[in-house]
Amino acid sequence: MLVWDETDVLTVLEVIPQVDCDGIWHRYEVEKDGIKLTVHIYQYDGDISFELINSANNMSLFSMSLVNCNGILRKKDNTGEYLQFAPANCFSHRYDGETTIPYGVRVMVNPSINVSLYR
Repeated sequence: MLVWDETDVLTVLEVIPQVDCDGIWHRYEVEKDGIKLTVHIYQYDGDISFELINSANNMSLFSMSLVNCNGILRKKDNTGEYLQFAPANCFSHRYDGETTIPYGVRVMVNPSINVSLYR
């Protein structure tokens, strides 16, 4: 099961999500500078999908999924405020929600939308 704090995701992405009536998924959509970022979180399975879309022609620029994500962590440093998404098997134990995630996907929306892989 995914370890996350909905408030952290709301704080970084700055949008209220669409939520499934049963709370199975949350979908966040952020649009800036002609790019739309969609983050789809399936909290019970831990599956996360990311998509970047060109707003001008509605064409996908980038798409990826994390299956069985261990956790989402909000971080703030000299590069800005962002979310870290931990891929499956990133930890040898259950993620505690506080430990730094050593590698995964990083998402930020300020000053501009950015999705990157990090180590």
